[in-house]
Amino acid sequence: MLRETEEELVRSAQSGNIAAFERLVRLLEAQMLAVAAGFAHTPDDANDIYQDAMLAAYRALPKFKLESKFSTWLHKIVVNTALSNRRKLKRTWQKMAAIQNQYQREEKYTDSHSPESNLLNGELNTQINTAMEKLTDTERIAFVLCHQQGMKLREAAEIMSCTDNSVKVVLFRARNKLKHQLADYH
Repeated sequence: MLRETEEELVRSAQSGNIAAFERLVRLLEAQMLAVAAGFAHTPDDANDIYQDAMLAAYRALPKFKLESKFSTWLHKIVVNTALSNRRKLKRTWQKMAAIQNQYQREEKYTDSHSPESNLLNGELNTQINTAMEKLTDTERIAFVLCHQQGMKLREAAEIMSCTDNSVKVVLFRARNKLKHQLADYH
C-alpha cells in the first residue's frame, strides 16, 4: 500500500474526506496536545483546547493553501485556540485559586504533621504557575514552543509570524521574568 503524501492527504481532507483529516491530525496529536498543555491549567483543559483547535482546523481546512507545512498551520490554530480559551477561563481559574488558597490556609492549621517538603513543593508549583501567568501571551507562546516543545527558533518564528531574532528577544524577556519571579527558589 502506497503512503499518501501530506499534500495528497490535505487535498483529500479538503474535499471532505474525514479519514484523511484524521490521519493528518493523528501524526501530530501528541505534539499538539503538548502545546495545548503548555497553556492549560489541567490535563482536561489541555484536552478541551486540543478538541476545540481540531474542530477549528477542520472548519478552516478549505482555506489552507499549502503554502506552509500543515504542522505549522495546525500549531498556529492550537496556539490561537489556547489563547482564546485562556481568556475565557481566566476568571474561572481566579475564583478556583482563591478557593484553593483558602482551603490550603485552613489545611495548614488542621494538619500540622504535613512534611515540610510537601509544603515547599506545593509552594514552588504555585510560584511557577504564578510566574508563567505573568508572562505576556507572546512570551508564553515562545517559552512553550522553544523550551517545553523543543522547537527551533525558525519553527517558532514561523508559527508566531515573526523573525528568529524577535523570538530570541521574547525568550530573553520571558526567561528573565521567570528567573526574577523564581529567584527565591534558585
